[in-house]
Amino acid sequence: MLAVCILVGVSEIYKKGLTYQGTYSGIEKFENVPDNIEFANFGPSYGMCCFDFETIEARAKTGFNFSLTMQDLYHDYAIYKTFEDNFKDGAVVAIPLSYFSFCSDTNAPSGNRYYKLLDRGYIKGYTMEKEVSTKFIPAYGKGGTLGRDITNDLLNTIMKKGVNTLDVETAEVSETSEKYAELKTDSATRVTTIENGNLKVYADHIAVNEELLVNWIEEMKEDGLVPVLLLTPYWHEYANGFDTELLNISYNAPVARVVEKTGVDYINFCGEEYYEYTHTPEYFSNCDHVSKEGSKAFMNLYVDYLIQKGLLK
Repeated sequence: MLAVCILVGVSEIYKKGLTYQGTYSGIEKFENVPDNIEFANFGPSYGMCCFDFETIEARAKTGFNFSLTMQDLYHDYAIYKTFEDNFKDGAVVAIPLSYFSFCSDTNAPSGNRYYKLLDRGYIKGYTMEKEVSTKFIPAYGKGGTLGRDITNDLLNTIMKKGVNTLDVETAEVSETSEKYAELKTDSATRVTTIENGNLKVYADHIAVNEELLVNWIEEMKEDGLVPVLLLTPYWHEYANGFDTELLNISYNAPVARVVEKTGVDYINFCGEEYYEYTHTPEYFSNCDHVSKEGSKAFMNLYVDYLIQKGLLK
């Protein structure tokens, strides 16, 4: 009993730290998922950065961003199933893809955060022990990393208090002058990382992810929803930096097959028609994530698409 009390007490300290907050970052929004959602998106962090439904909600429409960082297609689908009753008939649901959406590890167990979001049946590699530790005593099972995490969090807090804030104008001028070089370097690094760490390693998982996506799209259509597939904007040097044959096998071909099988609309925001966007450095925080300014520009393009298709009036 004493050990349990100590663990609970230490867990309360641990919950206030940056490590714990980082692990569960973003899930607090799921405490207030609205009813009768008319416009929504899923996806990994690309979707989280791109979609801001303020412009759509200004038209008295209800929107919600279901994205979470590093979220794969399986967990997109699992979260959809968890909240499918929150959608209004005819809702438009965007499914943002990345170049490695079809090359995610389908055997990987669900991360801790999903124990707080999903029913047990949707949690891959579920264990009762992990559910109890995640929900009630997260310090349990941390072993030697617990002390390091708590200590590092305290040191980070102390150091942040002593750091002087940069002059805003100086920071903006510096960012503008160096942005092209930063994005170029970031693109080269990320391309190599994704090719070696995803496209080659998990190529055997393409068929499973493709089938999951097809089934999910068909299920949404049967539920009276309007799914839309899209590739979020990338900085042009990242978008065009991949080995052509490798990208065709890992991304282009699976997308084409999904579109052919389901008839779903697909928007490639890295295509030539969006040249101006993908060549505007202010729209990007790094080579594959848009900035706040980029999000506004993206939503303008997305709203134009919805109006053109008669999905927004």
